[in-house]
Amino acid sequence: MKKLTHDKQNMLKMIRALLAFLLFLYGCSSPVYDIEKHQMFHDASMRTFYVFEPSKIEKNMTLVIGLHGYTGSAKTFIRDGDANFNQFLDKKNFIGVFPEGKSFRDNGRVFSSWNDLVGSSGHGPKGDICASERSYYPHPPDCKNPHRCTWASCGDDIGFIEKVIDKLKTQYDVETVIVAGMSNGGMMAQTIGCTLGDKIDAVINIVGMQALGMSCIPNKPVSIVMYGAKNDTTVPPVDVLAADGYFYEPMGNTIETWKNRLNCTGSTTKKISNPSAVTVEHFFDCEENKTVTSILDHNNKHDWPKPYKWGIDLLFEPLLK
Repeated sequence: MKKLTHDKQNMLKMIRALLAFLLFLYGCSSPVYDIEKHQMFHDASMRTFYVFEPSKIEKNMTLVIGLHGYTGSAKTFIRDGDANFNQFLDKKNFIGVFPEGKSFRDNGRVFSSWNDLVGSSGHGPKGDICASERSYYPHPPDCKNPHRCTWASCGDDIGFIEKVIDKLKTQYDVETVIVAGMSNGGMMAQTIGCTLGDKIDAVINIVGMQALGMSCIPNKPVSIVMYGAKNDTTVPPVDVLAADGYFYEPMGNTIETWKNRLNCTGSTTKKISNPSAVTVEHFFDCEENKTVTSILDHNNKHDWPKPYKWGIDLLFEPLLK
């Protein structure tokens, strides 16, 4: 009888130790940030977007729309593993939605893009948006009689994003809408800011300078954060000509036109040296309390500001003051 009691005691100790270990593992593991897939029919195509819901749903929520770059997807924007954009959203208690651009296959590779009304045209007020010798990009099948410089989708992506915003606003109490995009997604975010000013409050354009002479300005006051990297030869923020032979509007010109359009009267300049050398020009006292911010990274290439988690905070900080 005593031996049975002793065995039971040992078993209880083992169970307690196992439970403690499992609790330790659970407490130390990274939280899971699930996204839910949705689809809608728009512009004669089935379009896909993913929704991230933070742990706490309240009134007057902020909705962040994340737009991937050329050949990217919703998951490449989220960057699960090195930054995880949804971790930032959950921390701020923001709803996230990640639409995907129209895509097609060419020579075994998937090409996805956004129609920011610039990359699809190929020609602007200053002429062709690419040099006579430039890299070849396959023309999306939805572009009829494309220009030789055309590389982006010709579909109605503005209408698609607008439908996504309207749908999310019927499901949640949304007060603020921010559109953030990387590269071609940044170009698209800027275009959304120029055309859907009655639906959104701010845009974040990450290394997405628009074509030379075609950098749009908003029809209604919208805040903008524009990030460029000096060593970026893919979409350069200072030099006009990119390594692939395409022409881009310098970031300084776009910032100047936006702050003039919004009649901004106040400004500050801040230099950051750690963890990266960055110059931040912030313009405020603009129409309807909007702001215009330029972030020039002196070290980075065609990428988010690094390290990534710090970079996400850097990009959103001007809009969350």
